[in-house]
Amino acid sequence: MRDTRVDAYRGSLASSVVFEHLTSQELDLILACCRIVTAEPGQVLMTEGDRGDGLYVILSGEVEFFLPERAVGHLRRPSRMRLNVLGPGRCFGEYGVIDDRTSSASAQALRPAQLCFLPTAEFRRLTAEHDRIGKVIYANLLRFLVNRLRAKDKELDLVLFVNEPVGSP
Repeated sequence: MRDTRVDAYRGSLASSVVFEHLTSQELDLILACCRIVTAEPGQVLMTEGDRGDGLYVILSGEVEFFLPERAVGHLRRPSRMRLNVLGPGRCFGEYGVIDDRTSSASAQALRPAQLCFLPTAEFRRLTAEHDRIGKVIYANLLRFLVNRLRAKDKELDLVLFVNEPVGSP
């Protein structure tokens, strides 16, 4: 008898930005290294300035990303700033598994959420020991991060450019 939860988790991972284009067998290898995390509304999952501990894929629920009023170094922002809200299939913690630096934002569950958590050590072991998995994951991450940069460039263009005809004084 098949475990329908494992099938659902595999399906969520397969549709995530990080793990798309992996086979069912490769996804099962990843799932074997993951831990399923249940988060309650308001539960902090990642804190700006703390070292990340791995990669998270949201299986259900919503996670809010924000800059807290108190910044790293005891600086103070005018208020808490919401950056984004992500749902099923989206990931976070990818920066930390790549560069070992601290988190650039905080994250908390907005609703009850289930997440697939892959610790950094397991992420690195899997990508080092399984060439195809490593190539696919890093290509997916690179494409995802480049797309994010391109979107930010477009946002800056909207803010910085004035709508004037070329050649106007």
